[in-house]
Amino acid sequence: MFKRAEKHISDSEAKRSLPHDRKEVFSDLLLHRKMTLFALSCFTFMFFIPLAVDLFYLNYWTSMILASDVAEKYRHLFSIFFYSMLIMLPCMVVGFVGFAGAFYVAKLLVWQEDVTLAVDFFKGIKENWKHALFNGFVFALLLFGMVVGGTFLYLYSPTTPIWCGVGIGALILAFITFGMIISLNFTQDVYYENGLFTTYKNSFCFLGLLNWRILVLFVLSTGGVIALACFNLITLSVGLFLFAVLNSVVIILYTLLSHSAFDKYINKEHYPDMVGKGLYKLEKEDKEA
Repeated sequence: MFKRAEKHISDSEAKRSLPHDRKEVFSDLLLHRKMTLFALSCFTFMFFIPLAVDLFYLNYWTSMILASDVAEKYRHLFSIFFYSMLIMLPCMVVGFVGFAGAFYVAKLLVWQEDVTLAVDFFKGIKENWKHALFNGFVFALLLFGMVVGGTFLYLYSPTTPIWCGVGIGALILAFITFGMIISLNFTQDVYYENGLFTTYKNSFCFLGLLNWRILVLFVLSTGGVIALACFNLITLSVGLFLFAVLNSVVIILYTLLSHSAFDKYINKEHYPDMVGKGLYKLEKEDKEA
């Protein structure tokens, strides 16, 4: 009789299979922790359900007004935008509390640590809910200014199109800039114990260091969802579905980008033990084996 040969994996081979850089960490999480990422997305989306309801009402009434023959159609349209976005303010703040838990879990996943999703998610909220509330309020105000202010300028400034365009461009630029800063705030809040001013200052610096990468990520994720929400109920549903199932992937990307900057500009000098946490660095003997 022949015995089936058993495949043995040496320690060095096992070590080489571990992630050695952050691209490999991302691939490893998508491959082996996909259900955890999906569950994390669902946990986070639960906090955005009030905002989703508000967006559905906004989209519904906007389409009704545009399809009607009501007098002063654009005045009614502006009123719908104004009051819907006003309701959006507390809804957005509630949603950002969920981000506090999601970014904390993302940090643990990137560090290759064990995660008990419900426990760690709410632990992150408990530790960072105050900063999350402030970040959510600032983000909501920026979105309110961009949508309501931009709509006002577009509808009521036809005689000064140049200044109207400059104003709309400034509102969009402010939203994108501070939106990226707020995203980086969350990755810092779950990593360091800093005050709000220090966190915002550091995020502004990291914004310049991460340059086009953070811009592309923000435009494709946040900008994509906002764009889909602007057309009709079908595209809004698609945008919310994508956010509900993929928000954790975007959060992981923000975390990986931030941690690379943290290692290079902060940890290398002040916290050397934290450099490359979650990565396995091949030793010389492993490379020669």
